[in-house]
Amino acid sequence: MPTWRIATNIPMTTWIVLNHESKLQLFNDPRCAKSAVSYVDNAPQTMHALQNNILALLNNIGVMTVSQWHAMPEERRSQLPSDVLYLLRNRIQERMEREREWSKFLETVKTLADGTEQVEFRKLTHHHHFNYHGKETVILGEDRMKHIELVVSNIKALQEAKEEAKENHPIYCVVAAPRQGKSLLLDVLCSSIRYTGTLAVSITYNSATPYTEKDSSLLTCAPRFWARVVYTIANAFGANLGWLSFQDSSFISLLTLDRVLELVKMCLPQYSTKGIVVAADEFSEVLKCLRSNSELQNDQIPLILSSITKPIYSHPCSALIVSGFVVQDPQLLMTASSRPLTMLWLNPAVQSTREQYYPILEELKKRYPKAGTFPFALYEWTKFSPGLLGLWLEMHKATSPILSIAQLNPPVVSTLAKKLERQPSFFAQYWKECFDLKTKDLLGLKCLRKYEQFYSLIHLVPPVNQYLLGFLNPFLVIHRSIRVNYSEAERNVFQKLESAFTTVPWDAHAKGDALEMLVVSALQLRQIHTHSSSFSFSEVLSALCGVLHYPSHLSSLTIGTMGVKFRSTLATGVESFPCHDSSCVNKGEAKPTRNTFCDDKERKEARRIAAIGAIKSHGIIHPTSVMNKGCDIILVLNFEDKSKGCALIIFEAEYFSSTTVLDESTPSTKARMVLEGLLKNPNPLEGCNVSHVCFTLCVTNGANVTYDVASLDQCIKDLKDQGISVSLHSVSTKEQWMSLLSPTLYFALPDIDEDTNFTRPINNSQRIQ
Repeated sequence: MPTWRIATNIPMTTWIVLNHESKLQLFNDPRCAKSAVSYVDNAPQTMHALQNNILALLNNIGVMTVSQWHAMPEERRSQLPSDVLYLLRNRIQERMEREREWSKFLETVKTLADGTEQVEFRKLTHHHHFNYHGKETVILGEDRMKHIELVVSNIKALQEAKEEAKENHPIYCVVAAPRQGKSLLLDVLCSSIRYTGTLAVSITYNSATPYTEKDSSLLTCAPRFWARVVYTIANAFGANLGWLSFQDSSFISLLTLDRVLELVKMCLPQYSTKGIVVAADEFSEVLKCLRSNSELQNDQIPLILSSITKPIYSHPCSALIVSGFVVQDPQLLMTASSRPLTMLWLNPAVQSTREQYYPILEELKKRYPKAGTFPFALYEWTKFSPGLLGLWLEMHKATSPILSIAQLNPPVVSTLAKKLERQPSFFAQYWKECFDLKTKDLLGLKCLRKYEQFYSLIHLVPPVNQYLLGFLNPFLVIHRSIRVNYSEAERNVFQKLESAFTTVPWDAHAKGDALEMLVVSALQLRQIHTHSSSFSFSEVLSALCGVLHYPSHLSSLTIGTMGVKFRSTLATGVESFPCHDSSCVNKGEAKPTRNTFCDDKERKEARRIAAIGAIKSHGIIHPTSVMNKGCDIILVLNFEDKSKGCALIIFEAEYFSSTTVLDESTPSTKARMVLEGLLKNPNPLEGCNVSHVCFTLCVTNGANVTYDVASLDQCIKDLKDQGISVSLHSVSTKEQWMSLLSPTLYFALPDIDEDTNFTRPINNSQRIQ
């Protein structure tokens, strides 16, 4: 027969009229967990009759609560029917035994607390301290510190009893992929909150206290949540509890926030007993299992989660902070609580925050003191992900020096590789969505839902233009264990890209070459995945070419609204993606601009013919000659109106360190080199039917690029007389680089904030593989 538990502060006579939620919270028999809902709402008439009889008997003798039952003399109890007395004694006796165990536990922890001078809360993750401006500290980065400041300021507002702060105090959700520093942020955040006088405790559903099915069940989710809090507090006083034995303690089912605050009052009187802040790391494990549990009804998931959130936010200075991987995690929390939700996105480091990570670079340099051993290629691919750098440091301690990407293998890589083994085409589908300029849903939640399983594994980028974007971390893009699942064309692109980052010595020149290869790679990926799509010309220019300097509006170009396509050498009707290797990227010296330093007429004519052939037959031209300035990469687009021929988008990618000042005349000088080269006789564009030339200067120092259009008037006019319109653009800001390279490849930009001379040449035998 199902049994029930009646809390000491609940009148027994209210059982029959309790609502659905309250009955479930009072129900305590694990054997009835799966059938609790049906039992409570559809119990047999005999059970209702038994309850009514028991309550009526107790009411007649003046027993309304459990405490009154204990105060009742034994002779009066014996007057009850034997079956009722047996049932009540068993249930209440079990409850009292649990209460006694809890009291003994409190006394034990109180004894430890009295003998402890300093409370040491257990850390969620490894803390590596660096010397930063003369102070030993962990390195988080400015963006993460802003998250901490936000939460701490909100907690202080609660302490000041501001009504608005209480009403609108949110649930906080830290969102990032594995190895992005979530645990470290929660540790530092809890430490900062404790300084304000409010107790903050970090718990985890991983590592020392791993997730089990009980953590998301109807009856044990909340008690086990608070069990982790009690476990953490007790161990802070040196209790040395083991989770496997502690989670089986008889009093676990009694644990609530009020009991936790009872423990805090006894052992941590220095903290306010008005509430507690709980940071639940890897809480996404609970949410993921709740979403996938087919046995739970739709209304039960909010009930389970509200059993945690409701008590927390009923106390004035309490708050819940959870960590998760995907957008669906916080969305599930929002359905279970009327509280607002604040998303704390852990961004990859960007140029503006790179300086804060100098100590990490210095630490790595110390660990690789021998000339020629610093794995700069690995550093370039992981530098924007603090969690991966932290993993590198940890692995370096435990193993031999980590020199290559293949050696650095966090769990997310192996998990993604396994998923791709089951669905090899998934990358191709994902990349096509990313690079299809007409897929507007990429900027909306529809795309996120479509790729929900994929987004649970990849790095999440913070909101851009009020939309949620998620893109692959560059480390994952280049890792060999998942590259095997790319198409042949994609593998070729990333292989060349990785080669660019293993050039030695790693100086400013090598970084400039790597920057060019990034642009080429991004254009190739667009070409691979959008060769069959059509876009308006102005749409392509807006996406790839950053800021428009001339003319004032693209609408002034008669061809702006015309459709264009990326070129493909693949025959019409073939389904698979074309392999853009030597057939699409011209590695020779073919170039439409003239080499004014070459006096050999035959050589000049050969170059002109090669340039014309390249423009006629190739979609991307990446010449290798260093003699021609102002033209690093050429993208050739075909107009759908064949009478308009094609357009040339010419990119000049210039590597600048953050301290380099861009000369005001540089943009105009570079553009003039290109435009004048196109006007030389014999005509380098002869027979190519070019309708438009777009010149785009790309710089890495965020400089404000300006063109002296007046100095270019004659070139523009002469080209116009030949039926060729001209536009001038520039790419310099983070957002513009993201748009050109795609957010994925942007994060692999060569680092511009560090000394370029710290590396030494690597011998061929030591070359990174």
